[in-house]
Amino acid sequence: MRIRTLGQNIPRLAVLFFVLLAHWASAQVTTSSISGKVISDKNEELIGVTVVATNVPTGTKRGTGTETDGRFSIPNLAPGGPYTVTVTYVGFKEQTVTGVFLTLGNTTRLNFTLAAEAQALNEVVITGNTQATKTGAGTNVGKEAIQQLPTISRSIQDFTRLDPRNSNNSFAGSSFRYNNITLDGAVNNDAIGFSPSLGGQGGTSGLPGSSARANPISLDAIQEIQASVAPFDVKLGNFTGGSINAVTRSGTNDFHGSVYGYGRNQNITGRSVDGADNRIGSSYHDYQTGFRLGGPIVKNKLFFFVN
Repeated sequence: MRIRTLGQNIPRLAVLFFVLLAHWASAQVTTSSISGKVISDKNEELIGVTVVATNVPTGTKRGTGTETDGRFSIPNLAPGGPYTVTVTYVGFKEQTVTGVFLTLGNTTRLNFTLAAEAQALNEVVITGNTQATKTGAGTNVGKEAIQQLPTISRSIQDFTRLDPRNSNNSFAGSSFRYNNITLDGAVNNDAIGFSPSLGGQGGTSGLPGSSARANPISLDAIQEIQASVAPFDVKLGNFTGGSINAVTRSGTNDFHGSVYGYGRNQNITGRSVDGADNRIGSSYHDYQTGFRLGGPIVKNKLFFFVN
């Protein structure tokens, strides 16, 4: 009779753990991508064309070459921008597109037509689609919208409700407990939570502490929010309700920061709709203060962000 000890099974358990970890990580999207096609002015597909995308705020460069059919793809780019995309090829004039902004989890398509170096053209037209290609029903909320749109609780759920399929944080009629919330690719779900009858908050976002009216992360640290209901993208999964995906800010080559304060009290909120003072006491108040700061440690290479 053979007896296996726990120590003999530790290597197998470790391998199983890392396999499962890789599976869970593959279902989270924290980046964007650029793709397209490069042809000549004679409508010939060009192979080996160098395509470089430069993140202007950080100076980060990512490049690739076109395939035999002239198509290219640059994955794993940080959302936001602006990006500058440069296309170079021997014997052809260099072309550059500026002001390209990327949205979280989507692909922005750019097509180029290169003219021969010896050929003089009065005008060069670059065709591109600045709107990212979506893979299914969903809504993206960028940094500008987060800063400009009104919010009461300063939480992610104030912006996921911009999706027309979302009602009180219920996507397509399902409970918020069937949502999957990820922050920088890490799962941030609170599937248990408190019901309103136990003192919790109705329509909670499902984030840790949200049913107690607390936010686990400051809204000023969020770069972009993506809400998906029925994506065709195989990189999204682990949900039957809605997928709420958010990424945090990063530092850039310039120092940026802000000091903020938000608040409301009894005088602003007023009494409850039925006039019962026991719902909201006379000393009710909700104040949030803080600051954020980001900048370079080593320009074009290493950055910091704190909130």
